[in-house]
Amino acid sequence: MTTTDALVSTGEPLPVASRIFHIPELLHLIFSFLDKKSNVSSACVCKFWSDIALDAVWREVDDLIQLLSILNPVFMSVAGAYPITQQFEDIPGVSDWSRFHKYARRVRCLRFDSSSIEGEVEVVLDDVARTRTSFEILPNLRELVWTCRALSDLQRCLLFLHGRLKYLTVSLWSHLGEPGPLLTDICARAPNLHTLKLHVKDPNMQMLGQIQVVVRNLHHLRKIVLPEFRFTSEVIQELSRMPNLGVIEFQHDLAMGPGNPKNVERFVPVLTAGAFPALYDLNLTARIDDLEGFFQSSFAPINITTLYVNSYAKHSPAEVRSFLLTLSQECKHLSRLHVILLDKDINQTTCIEDEQLSFCTLQPLFSIPNLTWFEVIHKYPLRITQNEIEELASRLPSLEALELNPEPLLTSKSTLDLEALLPFANHCPKLRYLGLFMRATGFEVPLARASFKPFHALQVLNVGTSKVESPKAVAAFLSLFFPPWCRLQFGITWTGRGTMEHRSLDLNILLELSQGVDPWEEISTLLPALIQVRREEWERTRALKEEVEDLRIRTRLVRDTAGRVPRDSCVVS
Repeated sequence: MTTTDALVSTGEPLPVASRIFHIPELLHLIFSFLDKKSNVSSACVCKFWSDIALDAVWREVDDLIQLLSILNPVFMSVAGAYPITQQFEDIPGVSDWSRFHKYARRVRCLRFDSSSIEGEVEVVLDDVARTRTSFEILPNLRELVWTCRALSDLQRCLLFLHGRLKYLTVSLWSHLGEPGPLLTDICARAPNLHTLKLHVKDPNMQMLGQIQVVVRNLHHLRKIVLPEFRFTSEVIQELSRMPNLGVIEFQHDLAMGPGNPKNVERFVPVLTAGAFPALYDLNLTARIDDLEGFFQSSFAPINITTLYVNSYAKHSPAEVRSFLLTLSQECKHLSRLHVILLDKDINQTTCIEDEQLSFCTLQPLFSIPNLTWFEVIHKYPLRITQNEIEELASRLPSLEALELNPEPLLTSKSTLDLEALLPFANHCPKLRYLGLFMRATGFEVPLARASFKPFHALQVLNVGTSKVESPKAVAAFLSLFFPPWCRLQFGITWTGRGTMEHRSLDLNILLELSQGVDPWEEISTLLPALIQVRREEWERTRALKEEVEDLRIRTRLVRDTAGRVPRDSCVVS
């Protein structure tokens, strides 16, 4: 229904205030920001609102049983020693399906997690399969998330697949076979998928056969997401033949399944001509030296714009510099680069300088012309001076996000203080995200606001494991050039990457790092009020300056006028 149709269909002319709430596009926008309960209430206001509000209510469905209850009431059945099962009170008929389709056509996203549902759902889904009146149960479904613990539950996801489905998340197990016939069936029913996300529950499951099924059947696939450690040399070789694949991504979420680091101990894929014709975003876990050889090899994906690299091996600064140098020479279109070095083997008493990354290590970044986002994580603090920070900021003025190792595990040696923030405020006007490890102690607050520029675009400052001695003084300093919307981020992300073994840290290290959290929480609490006070002070100062300037102009005009003889004067000389 168009806006004109909506206004005409009401019959009588409406007041201006009422007309606003009869504009479908505006109602769609308003309802999209409301919760489900509010949209249910909105659907009861009037017939015109009902259709639009119901679209918002059923656009995303997280409770499959609630949706199927529209078809026929569902109850839980307990029969002796058998498990609890969900069942329809009556077998759905044609009239039930007719009523159900009025709601089914509104569903765009369905999420099913068997662990969140009490009882077994096989009986209900089997009744749906037997009685449905059309092949497409949810004809406008675009995204299906189907995670489960049993193979029988996984097979039922086939009910909701069709050719217009674009985004699919499913679970796989090793006992599906090699290659999995079920995955073949999934690809055949949803051949036009754009994004495929696979949860792999078995850490020892070999993915090559499953990926071969994907490559043969999903020719329109643009993005594939797997758990970490699943992109082996063989898998990458297979994916390189996909004509439209633009994104290869892994996620650290253990809910997607534990990976096996042994799968990526060596990364030496052999590519052929025409490999990765559409790839622009690549995530890999591998050794830095293996990746350097990969990008130097024939037919490597050198046209990528985003590269995310994880490595759990020990690497020297020279190896990291060599890798960055190779990227600067081979990947001329690179705009986002993440180098995450997660080796945790550290000397807890002293920082080994030969193992620290330095400004020299990062210098190849200056030869990447389109770089707007850079992140590096390492166990030791970055060895860099204030002058080098000034040079880095001045030579990379287009940066939008920069994380210079804000969360080292050893915090006893920092070469930077809060003054390191000022070059980025002066030289990087587009900077939205900044992460630095600093020693927030012993600094002088600038006396004049004009001595530095405030941040205009900064949204997040990540201070990681930086140490603070005087929270109030630090908050006062930050309030000088922080925008009101900027927030502080602190703490570590080391415990959120890799296997369970990788996520564990030495208790002494955890204790030391946890002691630095409370001061930053205090600063985070103080900062919004201080920023507001600074802004009000600045506004008053600006108003006073404008008033003084206005008075100065008026005084000059009066002085000039007082010394001038009017031309129409009657005084005879």
